[in-house]
Amino acid sequence: MPLVTLLDHILGPVGVYEGLRTVHDDNYVDRLSHYYTVIFLLFMQITVVTNEYVGDPIHCFCPTEFTYNEIDYTNYLCWVANTYQIPFSKPIPANYEVRRTDEITYYQWVPLILLLMAFLFKLPRNIWKYFAYTHSGIGLKRMLDLVKMTQGDTPEDRKKKLKTVAMFLDQWMTNISPHRGGCFPNQRSKVIGYFGIGIGRHHGNYLVFLCLFTKCLFLLNAVGQLFFLNEFLGSDKFYIYGYEVIQSILTENDWSRTHRFPRVTLCDFDLRQMTNVQRWTLQCVLPVNLYNEKFFIFLWFWITIVAVLTFFNVLYTVLLIVVPFNRKSFIKKYLKIIDAYDRENKDLFTQKLTRDFVDKYLHQDGIFLLKLITSNCNTVMVTDIVQELFDVYKKRQLNLETNGVAHFVHEQGEPNPRHHVTPRKGRTVHIREMPKAYLESLV
Repeated sequence: MPLVTLLDHILGPVGVYEGLRTVHDDNYVDRLSHYYTVIFLLFMQITVVTNEYVGDPIHCFCPTEFTYNEIDYTNYLCWVANTYQIPFSKPIPANYEVRRTDEITYYQWVPLILLLMAFLFKLPRNIWKYFAYTHSGIGLKRMLDLVKMTQGDTPEDRKKKLKTVAMFLDQWMTNISPHRGGCFPNQRSKVIGYFGIGIGRHHGNYLVFLCLFTKCLFLLNAVGQLFFLNEFLGSDKFYIYGYEVIQSILTENDWSRTHRFPRVTLCDFDLRQMTNVQRWTLQCVLPVNLYNEKFFIFLWFWITIVAVLTFFNVLYTVLLIVVPFNRKSFIKKYLKIIDAYDRENKDLFTQKLTRDFVDKYLHQDGIFLLKLITSNCNTVMVTDIVQELFDVYKKRQLNLETNGVAHFVHEQGEPNPRHHVTPRKGRTVHIREMPKAYLESLV
């Protein structure tokens, strides 16, 4: 079994080094969330676990009469029973309940929280893979793998495989119909006709809107993580922690002296003896908070950058969906390469053919798939696929045009030279103006 496949099988949702992967169906901003952030969180999780369970995460200043066993017991007890912080400038309250108002409860759970954060950053990616790979009606990953592997083939073999990919795409796109599938198709058709919008496989925009939904989940997760950490750390306004650090640096204050990650704390515990129970209040130091402080400030800046980049990534995706010029310009670039599109061409049939090829044949999902193929291989291969798809679509449309003329002649007999047919959009097309040689020249 190849190394990459073996690591993918073992690590599963974590994944392996992105440079070793066969294909990509996302962009760098997406991978920043679901891959690099996950790797960073897992690395820090291992580091924190090592400091907590291999080293000594807490040291308490014990009385001289304590034995070594009592000192170890005190350290373990204060670690699991939580400590609390009272500044040196304030006296220790006599009421034990008042002391607990500033209790620190997070440091034991940092490793588990890091695992949870890594899972949440990976979750949108797994949602995308589940619905895109198994519910889109197309073997997305297999298709991209096939296209990727053809780059090393001979020109003849590559052309055959790309033709197979094009035929597969053609079969998938010709099955797109807004009136198919789902519950209450007639009622849905009326609603779609009234509002002029529909979302799903049978509207040709399933993958596009699934991609947008996944990116929105990435954004929601990144922003939500800051508020989640605010609750977890029990800190006031952790979501502006980085701003406070920058402000402290600019004002030349010690930003490391913060109440969020105290190094010196207090611990109350009861020590049972033979005849009585004695309560002790000890001062403890938390070396682990030295790492937590540096880690969480770096994590704040990391998540903030991810959130900002993801926000612009969502905006970019929305523009690609709502602005048709982006889709048409992408396809027209390849149509110009194969000499199928010329802006100066005055032939109405050819102009309508290229326009319908983009809007009524490829739809948004077809263009989305072609963009994925573009990101995984070279321009020549994408051009071959577009040419094959355009040739298939052109022949199909010419057959419809020819069959329409033949049906009219059969019903009306020999047509009058002045007789004409008026298509849907009001264009007058004289039958004798469509010679057979012209139709055959377009094939």
